[in-house]
Amino acid sequence: MLSKIVKTQEFVVFLILVALSLIVGLINPAFFSISTVFDTLRAAIVYFIMAFGVLPIIIAGGIDISFVAIAAVTSFSTHMLLLKLGYEGGTLLYYIIASAMGLLAGLLNGFLVTRFNLPVFNVSLATFTMWYGFNLFFIGATANFDLPAGTVGYYARFLITARDPFVGETGLHISILYVIVIGLAIWWMLKYTTIGRGIYAIGGNREVAIRSGFNVQLIMLVTFAIMGVLSAIAGVTQAFLSRYFNPVIFIGQPLDVLAAIILGGASITGGRGTVIGTALGVILIQVINRALILTGIPVQWQRLVVGLILIVFTTIPAIRERQLRRMGHTTETSELV
Repeated sequence: MLSKIVKTQEFVVFLILVALSLIVGLINPAFFSISTVFDTLRAAIVYFIMAFGVLPIIIAGGIDISFVAIAAVTSFSTHMLLLKLGYEGGTLLYYIIASAMGLLAGLLNGFLVTRFNLPVFNVSLATFTMWYGFNLFFIGATANFDLPAGTVGYYARFLITARDPFVGETGLHISILYVIVIGLAIWWMLKYTTIGRGIYAIGGNREVAIRSGFNVQLIMLVTFAIMGVLSAIAGVTQAFLSRYFNPVIFIGQPLDVLAAIILGGASITGGRGTVIGTALGVILIQVINRALILTGIPVQWQRLVVGLILIVFTTIPAIRERQLRRMGHTTETSELV
């Protein structure tokens, strides 16, 4: 069991995280502080949620980039609607309405993909453009900073607080609970349900999955529905954490989320991917961002560093798979979740 874990890409990502943390901590001791841990997790919250939503689609062999646009249109539309109605309550109604919108938006992608047998990327590129355009043309082109009275102060609601020698009092935001619940739910679905096994089977070999009796259309619809709902939750969460609603939120960041998923061990061609690996990939990208800031390196280097790591992480598995084929082994499609 231990030898199997050591050979996984998740373990490699974990070792990189540890090594990177030690190097940055030696350069700047402020990195080894509770505020750095809390700030890193806070910055990663919405990326965790979006990555967990897109992971099933990646495992099923699709590449979707529309999740950021769905996050934007659902959060911004919900906010403007409730403002017009004079709503002054809490965050729950935001999450309910946005999630319902996200569900419909995700199902639209799923319908187009399954009904007309279209490539996932093509459909997501179209809806990515459509939803941002819808926001700007029909809902509003400028950010809105008016928050209902019941939501004011949400950004400073902490699960726990602590004293830090560098920044004083700091806290872990309560939204981290969403990440834990959603992560456990996706992990359980992938590991213990027929739909989860079907997602891996579709990504491994779609024709074999069909012959094995999996309802491919239904499973794909479920993966898009999950993506839509979690994108909406991420959009609303980000808006409350940043204290304003933005019609073009996340517009340049779908690749950051996809990079985190692939860094975490998911195969770009499907059939492989885990919740643990995805979480580690998200943390790795956030730590890289913090490391560049704390070591005085311009943040523009972040994309170059992530790109180089992605090249390594996509090349090594390909080389390993080629070696296995030469040795006459078959590739495993079921992974440790």
